[in-house]
Amino acid sequence: MDSAAEKSLAELVKSSGPLARVLRAQRLFEALDREIQPSLSDLCRNQVRVACVEGETLVLAARSSAWASRARMEQTAALGAARRVWPGELKQVRVIVAPWSEGEARPAGPR
Repeated sequence: MDSAAEKSLAELVKSSGPLARVLRAQRLFEALDREIQPSLSDLCRNQVRVACVEGETLVLAARSSAWASRARMEQTAALGAARRVWPGELKQVRVIVAPWSEGEARPAGPR
């Protein structure tokens, strides 16, 4: 490929509205997960991640049904932490089971 035709990621983001929106959403979900993790107990931390936000519902993904049960007990703390970062109103939490391995990308992103 001709070097003049190659573009940096920054140039692509500036020139592509949809790509820029996806990258902004990813950053927002990562910030949301970083805010929520410390609000979880030591046991639950890193076993539960932000999956997405659907309307006014924060959706958390747990590695197993056991971790999902634990996350439901800690949902009030997670919701409070999420409200500090999320630009929209969040009223409730839903927990789903979505196992991931250490090598996989963790669940987080828009639906």
